[in-house]
Amino acid sequence: MTTVDQILFGWAERDHEGNAGVRPLAHSGLPTIDRWAKRLQYIWATQDGQGDGIDPAASLAHLVFDDEAAVLRKLPSRNPHGRGGATLTHVLVGAPHVIGPGLALGLHDWPGWCEHEPDVTGSRLAPLGLAGLEDAARRGLAGLRERVAGVPAEQLTALVARVLERPSEDFSVIARPDAALPMMTALLDITGPVSGRPWTFASRESTDKGNHQPRVVFLSARPPQSMYINRRNRVDVAEAAPDTDTARFAAQLVDLYQEAGHRALERLRPHGPIRSTDDVTAWRKSVPVVDGRIVDVRVGFDVYMDDDLLARLAARGALPSARDRLPGELRGRPAQWFVAALRRWHAHEPRTQRHPWLRNLLLREAVDACLAGQGPDALVEAVRDAGPPPSLVAHSFHLQVPRAGLDLSRYEHQRLMVAALVFGLPADELDRAGLLAASPTDQLLDFVSRYAAHYPEASRLVLRHLADAGASRGTARLWYERGLLLGPVDRIAAGDRVKEVDCFRHLLLAAHGPRLRLDDAATLIERAGVRAPLGLFAAALELAADERTEQRIRYELSEQFLRDHGYPATAPRPGHRHRPGGPVLGRSPASPAPSTARSTPHPAEAYGTPAAGPLPDTARAPHGAVPVPPRQADRSPAAAHGHPGTPDALPDGHGARRGRGGRPDVVNVLFVVVVVLLCGAIGCALLAFSL
Repeated sequence: MTTVDQILFGWAERDHEGNAGVRPLAHSGLPTIDRWAKRLQYIWATQDGQGDGIDPAASLAHLVFDDEAAVLRKLPSRNPHGRGGATLTHVLVGAPHVIGPGLALGLHDWPGWCEHEPDVTGSRLAPLGLAGLEDAARRGLAGLRERVAGVPAEQLTALVARVLERPSEDFSVIARPDAALPMMTALLDITGPVSGRPWTFASRESTDKGNHQPRVVFLSARPPQSMYINRRNRVDVAEAAPDTDTARFAAQLVDLYQEAGHRALERLRPHGPIRSTDDVTAWRKSVPVVDGRIVDVRVGFDVYMDDDLLARLAARGALPSARDRLPGELRGRPAQWFVAALRRWHAHEPRTQRHPWLRNLLLREAVDACLAGQGPDALVEAVRDAGPPPSLVAHSFHLQVPRAGLDLSRYEHQRLMVAALVFGLPADELDRAGLLAASPTDQLLDFVSRYAAHYPEASRLVLRHLADAGASRGTARLWYERGLLLGPVDRIAAGDRVKEVDCFRHLLLAAHGPRLRLDDAATLIERAGVRAPLGLFAAALELAADERTEQRIRYELSEQFLRDHGYPATAPRPGHRHRPGGPVLGRSPASPAPSTARSTPHPAEAYGTPAAGPLPDTARAPHGAVPVPPRQADRSPAAAHGHPGTPDALPDGHGARRGRGGRPDVVNVLFVVVVVLLCGAIGCALLAFSL
């Protein structure tokens, strides 16, 4: 860990050698303590005034010496011997890249500064950790930036204009002591790095003469004239800047800084340091100006959280120019920031109505962050509540899908798909070839089981992907282990018979292929049980491989139809086990045989197909075309009682007339006898009349 050394300068009485004056009273074991004592002893560690009328507030200075830098806090005080005006100077020493002007300014109110002289000269101080100093400096610098609002704009403009006119020179600024640090902060934020020596400063001095002066020395009053040749540029901020292009540019920069803050200037400044007036001129010409004011062409993410800034930038017409730059700034925001911004920018907020594209941009970046696996649950919920446009979700989703497709056995892939559905991804976006090609069968079935109630259309398309993968015995086993997904399919269909048949068709294709054989149909019937949905059998009829398989399925349909309508179950056929209470698992029923006990309605009649007509060709019917049972009043009397309309509609061996084949029945014999007797009586009557 990088450390910073400490030195404490103060007045020391005469020692045993007779030396008295300002010298180090304590330090943290700095190896170069002698060098620093010579640098600071007679110039920067002494008092900055004479007598008892000096300002009792502490002053701050930042100095750089080749490979070392220091920040000094000078506190006028009375030492234990009552000497008035004695200065207690606390110095922090480190490398120049460690102790820069930002750190030095931010430590102006650091609580670690020494307020009293040590009791014993030569005391030992401890080195300081840089991390703690940087945290304190960030807070202190933010406080100084807030204090800039109390500095008159014309005074700040006068300082910035003189610096831009001669960016590589040194300056002595005559200003109020309480305005020194805020003005130095603003100067540093506006101009950024400049050529020559780095930015150094002294916040309150009585003179600007001497060796190794900082770049900017703040004086509370103009020093008296002397014969000393001073090459520094003296700036009295009470005097207005001359009316030049540079001064007008400085006024525009100050105006933007006080309205939009230091980040606006960071986005606006040139990439390199300012070396000369030519660099200033090029910078001035590169900045867009509207109605005499600079337009911040690089609007930052602050507009989402600061309504005043948003209103000012909108009034200046600066927002549209940020469309291309804002995404880059939003991309690095933490999840907590996105959550707070989404809550502020909900659909019915006035700011959203005025600037809808800003909300859409925010949603796009938040959706991308979530689908890329970087968003915690809190951000996912915030995006869901915000309701992003489906097209935006679909675009982001497909950008995240790997080339080989989603593998739902991987957590990040499953989270991607579920999060997209949570955000409102249209189910049709899953209907793409190869999207789930890398996903194992068990994961697809589990996805349908878990999410059928929440995302029915998406689950239906997952089943289609399963069917496209082809038949597998392993798929059949997994399907049966999950109870044939009867519950999930029912939730997907929600009463729609077409969807029900479509789902079961996909499952049958995945388990048994395009041709359902007799053995597979028998196993399916046993697994399904007595309360299996009709859609399962309708899909099985479509895929029946031959007439025997179809007949087996139709027989099961007829039994179920009779049960559902309150008729007594038919007697078991030879080779078939009657299942009054449910399926008998693990047994393969024999092929169905014609029943000789009594006639039963044909399955076609059970679905409302007229018995006298041809049987419906379910193998050629459109997918999912399940006939609907007709109302009772529409059926013929024979059909209403469970009897076929014509003998042709019954299976072989049913529907023949009662009696023995080839012999006249009793009614016919009696009819012939009556006719013969009647004819004989008529003949006798005619014969008697003729005689």
